[in-house]
Amino acid sequence: MTEPAHKILVRKYLDWNKVSNRLSQYEYIGKHYNLKALQDCSEKSPYYCHYLAWRLGTWENENVFIFFNELLKQGGLLPNWDKKIKGEDPSKRYGYENFFPFLWELQVAKFFSEIKGVSVEWTLSGPDLKISSSGKTFYIECYVYTKSFAIELFIEELLKHINPNIEVLHTFCIKFSLPQNENTENFLNDIFSPYLNPCFIDNKLKEAEKEFPVILPTPQGIDNFYIYVLGNNPDKYIPHRVPKGSAIPENYLAVCFEEAVNAKRNSNKLSQYPNVLLAINFLLGVDFQLGAKLLSEAIPLCDFGNAIDGIFFSACGIDDIPSLGNSYLKIKAGIEHPILSLDEKFNLLSAKGDRFFSQDGQCT
Repeated sequence: MTEPAHKILVRKYLDWNKVSNRLSQYEYIGKHYNLKALQDCSEKSPYYCHYLAWRLGTWENENVFIFFNELLKQGGLLPNWDKKIKGEDPSKRYGYENFFPFLWELQVAKFFSEIKGVSVEWTLSGPDLKISSSGKTFYIECYVYTKSFAIELFIEELLKHINPNIEVLHTFCIKFSLPQNENTENFLNDIFSPYLNPCFIDNKLKEAEKEFPVILPTPQGIDNFYIYVLGNNPDKYIPHRVPKGSAIPENYLAVCFEEAVNAKRNSNKLSQYPNVLLAINFLLGVDFQLGAKLLSEAIPLCDFGNAIDGIFFSACGIDDIPSLGNSYLKIKAGIEHPILSLDEKFNLLSAKGDRFFSQDGQCT
């Protein structure tokens, strides 16, 4: 392969002066991320940029960096931080999607650290966090439901730099799978190759002046993934050209929980620790957020297995922490979990979780 198309475009739009300035501006981000280490990732597939370098070098909103900087500051005050960050070496875990799990761990740590009388520490092995209060202890393993959503988001961000009228879409709550791992690079190259010719998007924008949306190419064999360009005159809009809508949300959400639990039930020796909670962030899947809003009946409760005693789940934004408004808690039946004695809000979150799941069925 010649130089991949998306590598050329990333190099074009990523402003290293912005990266350098923001590393200097935000003390704790600058302590954790080294400019040279970030630059070295520019030669690493499939994204040809470090997850934070891309954001530091292309995003305009400072609020996310203010928040992330504060999370790093507060996370660094917890015991075992020095050992924790060894596993977050920017030169090793650089992929675009790796931003979200690290951020989620910091968000969960901040959430529990703000509860009066609660001690939070990073673990040396096993689950991510140890939570202690009034002589009781439990552990939290963090997980972000990533699937193909991170790849889609990267494509969307890069396309928006090419032209803000380009949109990316998949039909919600049905199977959505983009090429991953060793197949991601060729897929991204195929997506972005047409845009190396400026005439390509210029011609599509002219077409959109006559009628829109104008469907843009995606690689053959990729289902439920659409790229299109919008026009500016509402009278030229052609309905139903791009598939919209959603499948049955109950079925989709049941699969989400089953996959999230299965991804972690046998990891990090969780079975060796007491009172383990799996903290799941469904932020990346707008499907989950939409499905939760459309939910008309409770979904079957998936089998937690022997290692996980409950799930704490949320659709928490990248500049927020979990809250009563965006989170739920579901404890395995018959267990008096220590989290319920931390604060009254966890009983409220548990009540929300009980309403989310049906008690008479298990998804398998």
